[in-house]
Amino acid sequence: MGKNWLVIAHRAGARIFARGDDPHTLEVVEHMDNPQAHQPEREFGSDRPGRSVDSSRHGRHAMNNEAPAREASAQKFARRIAERLDAARVGHELVQLALVAEPHMLGLLRDALSPHTAALVSAELEKDLLHVADKDLAAYLKQANFWI
Repeated sequence: MGKNWLVIAHRAGARIFARGDDPHTLEVVEHMDNPQAHQPEREFGSDRPGRSVDSSRHGRHAMNNEAPAREASAQKFARRIAERLDAARVGHELVQLALVAEPHMLGLLRDALSPHTAALVSAELEKDLLHVADKDLAAYLKQANFWI
């Protein structure tokens, strides 16, 4: 039988918890890391953007990347989290889901979730809890009247 899961996500990592037998405890399911989030921007590609000539041929301009490499890395990580959650749903490990992430990452997670897994989301909190220790999360969320 599946459990209620809580995902605490950030560009640098994610922590997945299941609600314990005691509804006020959290059991660690998995910690996921995104090592690319710790790399300096220069590690993602060239130091300077490409150049182009404008249509009127009156000058050359730096090209602006639509999705910078750091953003692409965050999107890829959100998809990786979503794939893990989809696998848990299919494997009947997960019956209800709560998501906690800073606003931008929460949006990336929403976009990455399959419709079936997104339907299991019962609560969301736009907050960066990366630095709240695992042992302190249940108390923190209870104080915030969130999910626990």
